[in-house]
Amino acid sequence: MRERVLKAAADWVWVPPDAVDIVTDDYRAVVYGGRGPSVQWSSTTRPLDEVIAEVRRKTPDGMKLNWWVDDRTQPKDTAEVLLSKGFELSEVLEILARPLTSDLTEELEVPADITVRPALDAESILRAAAIDSEVFDWPPPSQNELDHEVAAIERGELSPRRFVAELDGELVGSAGYTLMGDVVGLWGAGVLEKARGRGVYRALIAARCQAAIADGATLALVSARTATSAPTLRRIGFVAYGTKRCYQLCPE
Repeated sequence: MRERVLKAAADWVWVPPDAVDIVTDDYRAVVYGGRGPSVQWSSTTRPLDEVIAEVRRKTPDGMKLNWWVDDRTQPKDTAEVLLSKGFELSEVLEILARPLTSDLTEELEVPADITVRPALDAESILRAAAIDSEVFDWPPPSQNELDHEVAAIERGELSPRRFVAELDGELVGSAGYTLMGDVVGLWGAGVLEKARGRGVYRALIAARCQAAIADGATLALVSARTATSAPTLRRIGFVAYGTKRCYQLCPE
């Protein structure tokens, strides 16, 4: 199970339509629009100094460079080398998973007054993105990203997809999922502060898992922040299989 989870976590990479995806034998780096590269994984037998220098040359002036390190990263001292090059630890995530065998609504004690539905039109997507912006300080989707997302829904594509949660007639939560064969990656679950503690987060987990089961998923995967969502996920049956750390190099 551990290898399955860690491989799925490494393969799970978000590449928006306006990004550049650079895949080599030694690393995978995604250059997001308006941001610098993010090295999603690296595994190399080349001198690491050489690989780091190569990626830095691909980083536009004035942009940050992010480099993710997990249990599968090679060489094993990648984190130490990054720190020696001026990178700083910026984020730590736990890689958690749980098998999917049945509807989680009852197990997670989801309150009956919370409704979760997929965001299937531009208005719903933008309202979900507005919650993301308030909770995570994420930028709203560009027009190109929005058009791409709506077009995918109109073509009948099942993934990636956003969900929204409604409480007392108001949208108060949003989340997304990405199907990867029989694994579903759960991401971006955010709840407005005024609605926290009322079961919205659990409702978003249960609804996405149920939708994923209907589409053939047997395992749910989350990369969760250690200080916020990870403890909640462990309480509802998710198991930690490893960690991933982001090291960031800021422009001089």
